[in-house]
Amino acid sequence: MMEGSERLAEDSVAEVTLFLDEDGGLLVRGSSQAVDTVLAELLTPAEIEAHRQVASRVADVTAAGASVAAIAVTAQEYLRPTAASLEKLSRLGAQTDSSGALRGYVRDNGRFAGNLSFETVSFGAEQALALQTAAVTMALRTAIANVEAAVEQVEERVSDLQRRLGAREVGDVVGAYRRLDRVVAATATRGHLLDADWDAVAGAGIELDRALESMRAYVIKTVNAIDPDARLPKREAAVEGLSATDGVGGTLKLILVAEQALHLWEYLRLERVRQTDPGHVESALGEARSSLKSQRAHDERLVAAAVERIERVRTIDPLEVHHLIAIPSMEVASNRALDELEAFAEAARAPVPTIGRDLTRPALSETRAEAKRKALDAKDDVVEVARLTGKATAMGAKYASKKVRRSSPPSPSANE
Repeated sequence: MMEGSERLAEDSVAEVTLFLDEDGGLLVRGSSQAVDTVLAELLTPAEIEAHRQVASRVADVTAAGASVAAIAVTAQEYLRPTAASLEKLSRLGAQTDSSGALRGYVRDNGRFAGNLSFETVSFGAEQALALQTAAVTMALRTAIANVEAAVEQVEERVSDLQRRLGAREVGDVVGAYRRLDRVVAATATRGHLLDADWDAVAGAGIELDRALESMRAYVIKTVNAIDPDARLPKREAAVEGLSATDGVGGTLKLILVAEQALHLWEYLRLERVRQTDPGHVESALGEARSSLKSQRAHDERLVAAAVERIERVRTIDPLEVHHLIAIPSMEVASNRALDELEAFAEAARAPVPTIGRDLTRPALSETRAEAKRKALDAKDDVVEVARLTGKATAMGAKYASKKVRRSSPPSPSANE
């Protein structure tokens, strides 16, 4: 936890509070101008632009508790700094203690909009809990990037996806997200979660969990159903289908919508606990953090498994080089599928496994070597078949001879 004194003009000083939560998110509080100045120092121009697209700036302090009023907040933002930005913050003098709070002071006297310096401050337990609550609630509200874009892309295909997955709860994902988003917005504006609003959405958490489980299972099942030993044209057609809006591609977007809806529900649950059972806010915070981590871990595993399978089925066998149309088609289809997975991972803030996008064609020497090996195997098979056939023929002839001898009538001389 650090409080910064930022001198913006000769006679003006603005206070900025930074709080790094245990998930690596950074809560920045202060006047709008002071917050902008701190972000300009911590982030690169590209990071600032990317951040602005998903900024979580709010003017209210909902869910932070009344004690936060003492911090004199006029604006707050929740960031997920890159490793480079965190290292930059560390260079300026910040250190992290065991609780995840930032401690230290800036020793850099450079000017970037005024002089920025930090001094260590101590907050009481109630204020510290308020900051933790604010950080978690903002993390929940901004867990998925560009979720509205995902809604727009799949809203008209939800019924198709529901039929394909055979899961009733999938059909209401977009509706649940919109309801929860409205309640969250109203709660933030009002500063209080109404009993009627909570009663209306209390059961949404279970339904969203079920929908997420069904959708992830469908994605994994569909990707794993692609047979790596099938002929190249068949594999290419299957990979091409992965990016379809009414298939895996659309399901990935719907997963994002369901996840954000679940995080909004967790936000409202945290608000409910804060209002009705304040003695258990800290444990509720832990449960909300666990939910965030769990969903991110599920997404990471899904992406890794799908990428691994695609990488396997897109591999061109040395004896498949004659597929002059299917090979470039496979490259296009697999890259589209990988684009879908990469976009999903970025929106879910999950890591993306590194994979080369260029399809490697076997060299002519590999094709010749493989063809020769197959020919030798085939020759060996022919020899083995001939040997077995000859043996079977000989055994059959011997058996037939014995049978003929057994069934032949005795000769006249034998009866004499």
